[in-house]
Amino acid sequence: MTTADVQGKFLWHELATTDPAGAGAFYSKVLGWKSQPYDKDPSYTVLSNAKGHVGGMMKSPDGSSHWLAYVGVQDLEATVATAQRLGGRVIKPPAEIPDGGRYAVLSDPQNGVIGVFTPPASGGAAPATDEFAWHELATSDHSAAFRFYRELFGWEQIRIHDMGPAGQYLLFGRHGETYGGMFNRPASMVSSWPHWLVYAKVPSAQKAAEAAAGAGGRVVNGPMQVPGGSWIAQMTDPQGAAIAVNQPQPAAAPAAVAKPAAPPPKPAAPAAPRPAAAVAPAQAPRPAPAAPAAPKPAVGAPSPAPTRAAAAPTQMPKPLGQPAAAKPAAAAPAPAAAAAKPAAPRAPKAAPAAPAKAARRPAKKAKKKAKKKAKVAKKAKKAVKKAKSAKKAKKSARRGKSAVRRATGARGKAAAKRSGGRAARKKAKRRGRR
Repeated sequence: MTTADVQGKFLWHELATTDPAGAGAFYSKVLGWKSQPYDKDPSYTVLSNAKGHVGGMMKSPDGSSHWLAYVGVQDLEATVATAQRLGGRVIKPPAEIPDGGRYAVLSDPQNGVIGVFTPPASGGAAPATDEFAWHELATSDHSAAFRFYRELFGWEQIRIHDMGPAGQYLLFGRHGETYGGMFNRPASMVSSWPHWLVYAKVPSAQKAAEAAAGAGGRVVNGPMQVPGGSWIAQMTDPQGAAIAVNQPQPAAAPAAVAKPAAPPPKPAAPAAPRPAAAVAPAQAPRPAPAAPAAPKPAVGAPSPAPTRAAAAPTQMPKPLGQPAAAKPAAAAPAPAAAAAKPAAPRAPKAAPAAPAKAARRPAKKAKKKAKKKAKVAKKAKKAVKKAKSAKKAKKSARRGKSAVRRATGARGKAAAKRSGGRAARKKAKRRGRR
C-alpha cells in the first residue's frame, strides 16, 4: 500500500475509555467485536471481528470516554502545518508508532477533533475491514468546516441536502465516494455531544439498540430509518462514549428470467446490493478510479452498485495521548444522521400469542361475564325480597290503623253514652228540687 492510496480516507478508529475491560465487554455484546492486547504494546487493545482488525482501545489519559477517527495523509508534517495555517490546533504533535507509521491529533477551527495517520513506507497487509459505514460532523459552521477539510484532505462536496428549518446537510467524500456528512449543530443539541460521530455497520439497528440497553448503554436516538433505506441508532456506552450504528439497506431481489422457446440461457445474476449510509444522496456517486492493488473505501456510498471499502493502516496507530474531548451527555441529541428528520419508526408489533393461550381468552371472558350476570341476579333477588317485606309491612301498618280507628270509635261511643247519662241525671235532680 502506498501513501497515495490512503489520502483522505478514514483508516482507523480508536476508543479512549475510563474502563477498557468494561467497554470491551459492551462492544462484544452489541457489535460482536473481540478485544486482545496489541503485541507491540500490551497497554493498547486491538478490536477485531471475523474480517480483521476493526479499531483500537486504550485507557483514557484525561478521564473522558470518546471515539477518535483517523484520516490517512501522504505527508504528516505538511498536513499539520496546513491545519495550523487554516486556523486549526495541534492537540498531539506528530509521533512515531513502533513499526506502524506516524500519527498526530488535530482540532479544526470549530473544535472538531480528528486524527491524521501516515502508514509506514514499507507497506504490508492492511486490516481488511469496512466496519464503519459513516462519519458525521456536527459543527457551528459546516461550510467553514468543509473548506478546512477540503484543503486538508482533498475532500469533495458530493451533494447538499436541504433539511428545511433544520438547515443543510453537506455530503462529503473523495473521487465520488461518499464518506459522511456535515451539518450545523441545532440549539437543542447538548454541548457535550461529540463533533465527530462514527457509525458502525450492524445487521439490525433494532437488535443493536436492544443489546446496548441490556449491556448498560443508553440509546439516545432511534432506531429510525433515514433517506436511502438504511436504519440508524445513536447511543452511548456505559462509560459515556458516543457511537452510532448503521443497518444497510437490504439487497435487491434477483432479476426475473424469461423462458424463451429456445434453450434457456443461464439465470440472470441477482442485482447488486445497495450499501446504505446514515444519509443517502439522491443520485448514485461515481465509482473510484481503478488503481493497482486499490484498497476499498472506508464507507460504502449509498448507490445501486456496491462501492469499495477503505484501506486500513498496515499497523494500528497507538497514540500516546488523547484530546480532552467532551464527555457525551446522556440526553438525546437532535437526529444528527437523518438528512430530513424522518419520524421515528413505530416499535415492532409483539408476536401473536400461542394458539392455546388465544383459546383460553374467550373462556376466561365468558366466565367473567357469567360471574357478572350472577352478581346482578343476586342483587335483583335481594331487591325483590326487600320490596315484598316493605309491602307486607305497609299492609300490617294499614291493618293496625284500622284496628286503632275501630277501637277508638267504640270507646268514644261508650264515653258519649256515659256522658249523656250523667247529664240526664243532673237535669232530673234540678227538676226535683223545684
